[in-house]
Amino acid sequence: MVLVAPLSDRHPAHGRDEVLALLRDGAGQRPRFDPGLAGGLRAWLEDAACLVVQARGEDAPPLFLGPRQLLGQAGGWFRSEEGDGEGGAEDGGATMSTPLVTACLVHVLFRQLVTTGAVGDPLVDGLAALRVDPGRADAVRHVEALPVGARAALAATLANHVGHLIDLTPRFAPGWLPRTDDRVAIPLAGGRVVLHGVFDLLVGAPVAGTASLCAVGLTSGGPWARARRVLHYLALLETLRSGTPPFRLALLHSAAGHYGVEDIREEHLRAMVSHLVRRLADPAVTGD
Repeated sequence: MVLVAPLSDRHPAHGRDEVLALLRDGAGQRPRFDPGLAGGLRAWLEDAACLVVQARGEDAPPLFLGPRQLLGQAGGWFRSEEGDGEGGAEDGGATMSTPLVTACLVHVLFRQLVTTGAVGDPLVDGLAALRVDPGRADAVRHVEALPVGARAALAATLANHVGHLIDLTPRFAPGWLPRTDDRVAIPLAGGRVVLHGVFDLLVGAPVAGTASLCAVGLTSGGPWARARRVLHYLALLETLRSGTPPFRLALLHSAAGHYGVEDIREEHLRAMVSHLVRRLADPAVTGD
């Protein structure tokens, strides 16, 4: 993944123009993948899932696993861990904290920026978005309970994140079909084991046998390698869902103003499946 330096010394449009150019580069020569690739990867995972079901018993409730369980908790905040990501019910919840609430706010502001192209007052807009989601009531209460000084610090932090996102987030034409919070769930072993995750942003439409989608991930802090690994996990889920991997991945770091863009390759997918098979064999992950 190509890592580009902070954008503080560039014209605001340059970063997002560069990201868009990298996502489009080579679009006319998008790679084709072996039509048996997705089936082979799924078979590998099905074998591991069947062993999980055998260990848990046929009458055990379905097991839902996302990045939080399957990739470990290496720190940092990334949308695909949330609820389907940060602190959501499916992952067992999380204690509210200012970093967690910041990540939730940054995410909804990213969605607003993709959808409308603008953000007004980051804290006001972010809270308004969280208030319409009953699942975010704890985050709203956390912000409303902050002392004046802490709330002002949060507003300043959000302004920094949003400034970077404005610099980094491309303006996608409608033909790119941009869609945020694209949820994907892959049932294994007859639905008794389900791998799930959420794309921050997907653009493009699936084309049989040809890599055509671009996936954009957002991290508001934490290790870059961790966030990149989550993107590889999501790329695997998309491969299993549509039969073809994404064409290209981009990762935006809203705290630092960095971004990276890379092609997804078979070795990334195979390495991720190998990792997941090992995790599925771990009783600490499956609750056996």
